[in-house]
Amino acid sequence: MKINILFLFATLFLPLAVFSQNNEGVILFEEKVNVHRGLPPDAEDMKAMIPEFRIHQSELLFNATESLYRNVEEEEEDEPAEGGGVTMRIQRPEVIFYRNFTAKRKTDFREFMGKYYLIEDTLAGGNWKLTGQSKQVLGYNCMSATTTDTVRKREITAWFTDALSLSAGPQNFGQLPGMILEIDINNGEVLISAKKVEFKKLKKGELEAPKKGEKITDAEFQKKLADMLRENGGRSMRIIRN
Repeated sequence: MKINILFLFATLFLPLAVFSQNNEGVILFEEKVNVHRGLPPDAEDMKAMIPEFRIHQSELLFNATESLYRNVEEEEEDEPAEGGGVTMRIQRPEVIFYRNFTAKRKTDFREFMGKYYLIEDTLAGGNWKLTGQSKQVLGYNCMSATTTDTVRKREITAWFTDALSLSAGPQNFGQLPGMILEIDINNGEVLISAKKVEFKKLKKGELEAPKKGEKITDAEFQKKLADMLRENGGRSMRIIRN
């Protein structure tokens, strides 16, 4: 009888232990951007100078109440042109997206047009619509939801899993009933896919809100972004010629 009671007692606490272990870790994401689709229609000369796709890695750190998404450091490589001695370099802006789901606050660090901004605001709910579709990502059963980015005129599809309960995701995407493991923007123009989910104890100080940059609200930043897109014909890509 004592053995049976002890076994039952241990079994009751097993799901709690497993759940707590799955509440902290790192998700590695790959960001694949179709560069050619972001160029003007008459930019055939540019298309000949740069590859069609650029691929970068980012990571999402998370625990039971917070998340932080940031670039994985990589060496910048110039894209040599086939003639004329011109080198094209597509800059990847520095970004940090921090979320505190208990306080319902977000703090983002964004590099934009050569300036650095610290965006502090409330964590608003996303305008998502569930589609009823499902698929597997890294062995996780995922459901899809869609939304529209009205500022940048982008159609966004997210694939999320309730097996990871935190309402987080890559970049500034989230606010779904589970973790977003894949984002598709404009049917493949940008594809952000989880490549690895690792549950582990994070180091002290790894999951902290950014502090540098000029403080502005999300509405103020969105206005700056909208103004830039309007001046640039709706394109947000920044290309430097050397």
